[in-house]
Amino acid sequence: MSSVPSVLRLEKIHKRYGEAEVLKGVSLALHKGDIKVIIGPSGSGKSTLLHCINFLVGFEQGRVFLHERPIDPSNKPALYAYRQKVGMIFQDFNLFDHLSALDNVQIGLVRVKKVPKPIARERALAELARVGLAEHAAKYPAELSGGQKQRVSIARALAMDPEVMLLDEPTSALDPELIGEVHAVIRDLAAGGMTMALVTHEIGFAGSLANEILFMEGGLIVEQGAPQMILTCARQERTREFCSKIARLAAGPAPRG
Repeated sequence: MSSVPSVLRLEKIHKRYGEAEVLKGVSLALHKGDIKVIIGPSGSGKSTLLHCINFLVGFEQGRVFLHERPIDPSNKPALYAYRQKVGMIFQDFNLFDHLSALDNVQIGLVRVKKVPKPIARERALAELARVGLAEHAAKYPAELSGGQKQRVSIARALAMDPEVMLLDEPTSALDPELIGEVHAVIRDLAAGGMTMALVTHEIGFAGSLANEILFMEGGLIVEQGAPQMILTCARQERTREFCSKIARLAAGPAPRG
């Protein structure tokens, strides 16, 4: 374990849905600037893990720490403050359909942080410009492409000045030609030193972005390590098998002779 204090740390998280134990004592630490990519088959607990980190679902055992201070979800003011520091990006954008892109980004500043509207508007416009959407500020979600919607959701999270970003398969709902624009924003965040935990099936993107890849299956982190090691010479046979299958899918069908 690193001697450097973590920004975010999980300790033995257990989560059940009825009789199914979805997480079986998962521990994880994120240090400043870490980019940890979580891969694994469907149903392995990846998205549930991110939801537990942000207390969007409750869990039966375990603790979450921010700067080594335990978070008590029953303390609502402390939980709201924590969520401002831990931004969450969802598969399906989670935008307010009745609000413009600008209003979607500034609403948290106004309602949660109590920032005066003129200042919130200025910050929201700056974050939309940061993700390449300055000219789309007045548009509503129905007028935006999937990639643009996801960039609005990223701008909304960034406006709250998070220390950590959690990204739950942020491109899985996008058409292939729109994925690149979201990847570009995530790469910019990485280049700026943002601490991130990212769930994805995109092996190539994961390998180029992460400083560590975690392979999950059956509610456990089965193996973790540097991208090159996990993707090309993992110790566990199951990890190698999964990465090989995903790589073949990403490569597409072999050309016919």
